[in-house]
Amino acid sequence: MRSLLRVVSVTVFCAFLGSVQAAAGFDDAAEAYARGRYAAALAEWERLAKAGDAAAQFRLGEMLRDAKGVRWADFEGAAAWFRRAAAEGNVDAAYALGRLHYEGFIVPRDTAEMLSALAGAARQGDARALVTLGVVYEYGLDDIDPDLTQALKWYDLAAGRGVVQLDAKIEKLSRRVRDKMTAAQIAEAQRLAQAWNPAVE
Repeated sequence: MRSLLRVVSVTVFCAFLGSVQAAAGFDDAAEAYARGRYAAALAEWERLAKAGDAAAQFRLGEMLRDAKGVRWADFEGAAAWFRRAAAEGNVDAAYALGRLHYEGFIVPRDTAEMLSALAGAARQGDARALVTLGVVYEYGLDDIDPDLTQALKWYDLAAGRGVVQLDAKIEKLSRRVRDKMTAAQIAEAQRLAQAWNPAVE
């Protein structure tokens, strides 16, 4: 019994030590990044990302996208890391993946993956994703036709998030799309926004 307890104790201690080391490594990479030591930050976040750390996967994707610590931007590489982090529930990675497609940095643009990534971030309450979905539906994009009712639904959902930095923009977008709509379309958009259930969307 004592040997079993000792094995369990050692296992728990090793797991704790591993998580402490991973946190320290992430913080070291963040400090290196803040000081402009991008190669060091990239190396540490890559090590952690390959070990399955979703936050490091997201940061590595950002560095590849923004050409920090690498010679040129690598949008495909960034997308790969964003996908992995988004699959682990990282909302920032889901939004970043959707934006790569939206902005046309991945060729050819995959609108299905874009909508899926943005919807994933939206389900987690990301106001930026909600606004981007509104813009996509207001104007249409590639094989996505404009749909003002859907656009207003997403804008209304974004307005309910209380993100001060986006409030004025959301109000302007919402007002602009309402000016193009009938009263019946506006009512339907409001109904859709009220009925929206992130758990089943």
